[in-house]
Amino acid sequence: MRILTRAVAALAVLAATACALSASPADSLQHFQAPPGWRSSPGILGFMQFWRPPSNDREVLMLFKSPKPLKAADVFSNAQFDDNWKDVVFEKHAVIQICGGAPATYVEARGTSSKGGDERVEIVLATRNATSYLAMYARPLEGQANPTAQAALRELCPKQ
Repeated sequence: MRILTRAVAALAVLAATACALSASPADSLQHFQAPPGWRSSPGILGFMQFWRPPSNDREVLMLFKSPKPLKAADVFSNAQFDDNWKDVVFEKHAVIQICGGAPATYVEARGTSSKGGDERVEIVLATRNATSYLAMYARPLEGQANPTAQAALRELCPKQ
């Protein structure tokens, strides 16, 4: 009986761990919503997830959760963008308010993606209770923005 109890306990821990491996960072947010019909990746350890429309691989919404505060100056630099975009031009950098008045950093940039093609990137970085959330929406420069994806950038409001 003792062996069975330990085996059940071990299975419970394994099941809980497996669930955490595919947890979404959006689970800790109040209202974060990807556009309807967009397909999501599995959550990656609760720290990252992305969504794509079913028919366009050049458009993506990404969400990151950092267990420690991130500094905007470290995140929004050409060096951070070089792996995915070349010739990055930062067009807008502003402190905005989200979640009923909480401050966040908004950045809009354009550059040439590693896939080829000019892209626009919009990013919001917010830190709450020593946890940083970063949402990014990238799309072809010439394409129309998806308003639901743009709205998701400002939905980095942690659950109470």
